[in-house]
Amino acid sequence: MSCEIKKSFRGIRAVYGEEGFQKLQKAHVLVIGVGGIGSWLAESLCRSAIGSLTLIDSDTIELTNSNRQLHTATSTDGLYKVDVLAKRFLDINPELKIDVLREKLTPENISEKLKNCPKFVAEAIDDIDAKAYVDDFLYKRKASFIVAGGAGGRRDPRKLDIADLALAKGNSLISRLRTILRKQYGYPKGGLKMNIPCVFTSEKPVYSDKEAYLSGDLPAFGASMPVTASAGLMMASWIIEKIVADPEI
Repeated sequence: MSCEIKKSFRGIRAVYGEEGFQKLQKAHVLVIGVGGIGSWLAESLCRSAIGSLTLIDSDTIELTNSNRQLHTATSTDGLYKVDVLAKRFLDINPELKIDVLREKLTPENISEKLKNCPKFVAEAIDDIDAKAYVDDFLYKRKASFIVAGGAGGRRDPRKLDIADLALAKGNSLISRLRTILRKQYGYPKGGLKMNIPCVFTSEKPVYSDKEAYLSGDLPAFGASMPVTASAGLMMASWIIEKIVADPEI
């Protein structure tokens, strides 16, 4: 570790202590999905002295992402999200160990792609079926992971919270995920804890103007960066606390 890195992260060393800083430097975190929530999550981890990051996302940047995704700019339109973030993060921390995967995880390839899955993982996928099989895989691998709920259409970041998947109410994405995990993967029912933490909001989503949606001018609902970014930062904070409290690092 260079003197420059210790200087760059002096604020991290101050708030987490030298031992916490060393643990963060040794830690490897996987971020699956680097969109509206995941891009801010990943940047927060980079700026918190995480030593190794792996980013997985098959999407390229579109200018319609500008309202909520960290990597989106006119100069990055059409580029892979993970590539843009990797370049940005190395500019922040040249000593960061970073890997990227520009593929979608599937039931057929997940065992191979995540055969070296690290202990700490953040899942920020929008696709409900993908969320289910990824979360089931991580649970069975005994990863320390956290899941992102739906944040689209919400305007108040103060309504965000972290809870067990079984106890997070009022969020349709989490509700659908919970149902799939119970019906298709055998997770406990009856309100019993599922031991999968998630960031969620119970705020009711705001839908776009019906005529504008039907004409194709607007999506069904949009997204507010203060909400999506706050959700990502909360997930990053959860992971960081798990790392600094881990006696095995």
